Amino acid sequence: MSCKKFRLLLSAYLDQEITKDEEEKLLEHLKKCADCARELEYLKEIKRVFLLKERKEPQEFFETRLFARIKNKEKQPIGQGYFSVFRKSILVILIFFLLIVGWVNYKKFFYHRPTEVISDLLIDTQLEENFEEELLEIYYGPLG
Repeated sequence: MSCKKFRLLLSAYLDQEITKDEEEKLLEHLKKCADCARELEYLKEIKRVFLLKERKEPQEFFETRLFARIKNKEKQPIGQGYFSVFRKSILVILIFFLLIVGWVNYKKFFYHRPTEVISDLLIDTQLEENFEEELLEIYYGPLG
């Protein structure tokens, strides 16, 4: 047998699920192959860790609640499950879209003034002199 086939037997060997003939062949192979022996030690260490780990018991009525949830999921329409998953994503995309539209409209209305408004703000120098004279007349009276 090749190393690949022996490595498949390692886990079964640790669980004592192989025949005596397979066990003898495996032990002979492990004496010759350092890689497979290292793999066996690795699997033994993993098994020790799991055996030492504290086992937790499920909460009371765990199975009853689990099966009830599974039953409820089966009753739901197929599309409803997908919609609940994507609901937040759709909301975020919608808010982002509205912000972009609002920003574009803000730029459009407040930064692009029509040329008539800008031309009305430009004051000709002749008009400016007349304006000063009119102000002086209003404040001091006719200049005679």
